[in-house]
Amino acid sequence: MLDSHFVFIPKQTVRYVTELTECIKVKSSDEDVDDSNEFVKFFPSFIWAVRDFTLERKIDGKDATENDYLEFALKLKHGTSKKVMEHNLPRECIQKFFPSRTCFTFPFPTTPENVSRLERLDPADLSTEYLEVTGRFCKFVFDKSDVKKLKDGYTVTGRVLGHLAGIYVDTISSGAVPCLENAVIAMAMIENQAAVKEGLEVYQSGMEKLKNSFPLELKLVSSEHQRLSSMATQTFMTRSFRDTDGKHLKSLEVSWISL
Repeated sequence: MLDSHFVFIPKQTVRYVTELTECIKVKSSDEDVDDSNEFVKFFPSFIWAVRDFTLERKIDGKDATENDYLEFALKLKHGTSKKVMEHNLPRECIQKFFPSRTCFTFPFPTTPENVSRLERLDPADLSTEYLEVTGRFCKFVFDKSDVKKLKDGYTVTGRVLGHLAGIYVDTISSGAVPCLENAVIAMAMIENQAAVKEGLEVYQSGMEKLKNSFPLELKLVSSEHQRLSSMATQTFMTRSFRDTDGKHLKSLEVSWISL
């Protein structure tokens, strides 16, 4: 699944980035350990999309690129006053959690009199500068988007993302703090149980068809068992996730032996 491997954060919600370490844990340790440095391994790239940009993009009187403008905006102030700390905190979090950062500054899309009917405008009514930035923005997202993956490289499909979202919601609803490590373990259990079921269905379906041809020589039955068990194992391996100790694969093998 091509997931949006970027994060777009409206300016007014940047403050929520500062609360992540209090609301989410990476590791399942019961100790009160600051694991905020681990978040960067899970976070996507960062795109700052500034709409209706009317300022001059200059730094110290010199023309600056959009990325230069972003880095300049993230500069920290010196001091320890409450005002300075409130200024620095979201910037520190963005610098810490999102080492890959890109900025796009969008000018007004059209003339002021057309703003109230944007959804009905033809492309010809939009400013060339706005279309140019939009084109670069879309190309960047399409070219740079990666398939979303977990820490160990496992691809997050829509089904897996649904499992993870459900686990997070259930955890939050219970009043607990979501833990990325525990969520992956729980998701692995769900996926591996489903993988066992799918593999067993392949084996059972094949054996049911074979029964219609009975009586058969033992050699042929044994050969068909080997073929179907191999297919079942392959089905399991395709669906399974992090069955590192082989517990679920063994469960599948025990299942067809007991049939």
